[in-house]
Amino acid sequence: MTRISLEAGNDLVERLAHENDSVKAVVELVWNSLDADAHSVSVALHRNEADGVIGLEVTDDGHGMAPEELSSAFRWVGNSWKRMAGHSKGEQRPLHGRFGQGRLRAFALGTQIEWVTVADSTDGKRLRSVVRSSVNARNDFDVSDPVGTDEARGTRFVASGRDALDRLDADRTRDRITATFAPYLLARDNVELVYDGSRIQPGDVVDLDTPYDLEWEHEGVTRQAKLRIIEWKAGAERTIHLCDGEGVPVDALDTAPAADFQYSAYVMWDEMPEHHNEWILAKLESAPSALGMLLSEVDRVLDEHFEGRRAQRRRELVEEWKDGNVYPYQGEPGTEEEKVERATFDVVATSIRRHIPSGKKQKKLTLGLLRESLQQRPSDVSALLDEYVGLPADEKEQLERLLTRTSLSRVIQASSNVTNRLEFLRALELMVFDPEANKMVGERDHLHKILESELWVFGEQYNLMVSERGLTAALHRHRELLGEPSTDKTPVKLLDGKSGRLDLLLSVAATEHDRNRHLVVELKAPKVPAGQKELAQIKAYAMAVAKDPRFASSTTEWDFWLVTGEIDDGVRQEANQRGRERGVVFEPDLPDAPGAKVRVWVRDWGQIIDDAKRRLDYFQKSLQHDPSLDDARDYLRRNHGDVIPEGLLVDQIGNDAAVNE
Repeated sequence: MTRISLEAGNDLVERLAHENDSVKAVVELVWNSLDADAHSVSVALHRNEADGVIGLEVTDDGHGMAPEELSSAFRWVGNSWKRMAGHSKGEQRPLHGRFGQGRLRAFALGTQIEWVTVADSTDGKRLRSVVRSSVNARNDFDVSDPVGTDEARGTRFVASGRDALDRLDADRTRDRITATFAPYLLARDNVELVYDGSRIQPGDVVDLDTPYDLEWEHEGVTRQAKLRIIEWKAGAERTIHLCDGEGVPVDALDTAPAADFQYSAYVMWDEMPEHHNEWILAKLESAPSALGMLLSEVDRVLDEHFEGRRAQRRRELVEEWKDGNVYPYQGEPGTEEEKVERATFDVVATSIRRHIPSGKKQKKLTLGLLRESLQQRPSDVSALLDEYVGLPADEKEQLERLLTRTSLSRVIQASSNVTNRLEFLRALELMVFDPEANKMVGERDHLHKILESELWVFGEQYNLMVSERGLTAALHRHRELLGEPSTDKTPVKLLDGKSGRLDLLLSVAATEHDRNRHLVVELKAPKVPAGQKELAQIKAYAMAVAKDPRFASSTTEWDFWLVTGEIDDGVRQEANQRGRERGVVFEPDLPDAPGAKVRVWVRDWGQIIDDAKRRLDYFQKSLQHDPSLDDARDYLRRNHGDVIPEGLLVDQIGNDAAVNE
């Protein structure tokens, strides 16, 4: 065994390795395989028991590295033989790795790295060699003595020892690899790249492939290059690759225009390798370089290309909406004003097409609201949303800004939220009022868990503070909100000495005129009527808060709601007493905090649902959306399918109610 010491400082090696970019390391290793004339390259991810990526293996059937090549391959940074060769040794393919840094990036994939390579030496013998290194000594590569073998030629790289490689398992990584190797693979049917068990086949995901000839002048010389724009059917890739004349990437720009498209642009120029890493400053120079002027020409062509594509997409999408009877205009525009309005609608609607729901009913409602929004002043729309949806101040401000700029993604989101809320209220009615359904719905197992993510039904102003925690935890959260951490660790007890457990403790998002408001919600299963036993329980919670001086605050209001589907006659009489607000059954005096309030309310689901419906009434009428039971069940399936009883998702005759008839 021999040891090859890299001729570079350890800090330089670490920097060149880009150890925070595991995807780039995989790309470099694949290029090394392709530069070795491989016809088959496979990247296999190694996972632990928790399915986390902890290493990988890259295997190819290329010509491998002969023993006499290993010394130069692992000794130097830069001065790669590929820089002068230009093409691969066997099949004369265009080469990528011309800067002698690719193998260093393997350290981004593991603390221990190894190459096992089989190649033919200059004397015709087939030999097998193993190269190993570790991050503890990045400059040292241990090379085994070569041994004779009858194995097929090729190289297998293995990395292990890192536990933060889950990025390699992301869909975005597969998109990046597809885009990087697309020109190379599309031009070579006989080359196969397999990533994590699936073959990379760019042709299957290409939506449009458009070439352009580029021409520009620099210092009196006319220059030529080519631009290839590949638009993808799916994914989130949007990159500009700077390539040599044969389409092999040299650099990739960190930004790309046309955020409404998924694409990869390949700028192909014979001189590009000579301008490696120059693009960052190329367009900022006082006298732009040849590369800077090329990039300006690329920007111009990309702008023209995607503007044309947007116009084409608008025509196609509008026709699709018309055919599907969801387009909010009928017939042809009769006046110039109507033409301008419709053209504006088409531009805005098609530009936010990805925010528009796919279902026909949702799509029609959304496009209708978008039309109404364009016909009104943005401030009017914002005010309506604030009144009926209850947007927080920051979202309201952002919505007004977006509406002013005719960017209506927030309106689309708001309409979707409103529709979802209407469907949830229909589902809640089913759960609490339907005699068969409410038998299946438990308080803790179902209703409580669902309401944790649907707190808006109690009022837009509340945030969750505590769920299914004791009074002591409620005290700590209350003191934190006041900015006065509790130093007294004595547990909070009910007056009878027992511990109390709150279902939901909510608080307003911010203090209201220097006052804090808390809401304690005590839930009962829909089939359990509120009687004296249930009322006594929530009164006990309220009295514990009222009597414990640690809760005392002259600027705090505590409301306790007993919420159920049905209230017995005795409790209902207490909730309708002369001189008290309807629903209040208990309001003790607080001598230690004269400005504070503690009140106990009894509220049934009918009251709560009616209040929520009133807040959404405008949108229900404007959107003409009256959710059916199927809509309600579909909402529960989509948003609470892991909690809701399966029987609730099936209609009375046993058919799956979420399936469209």
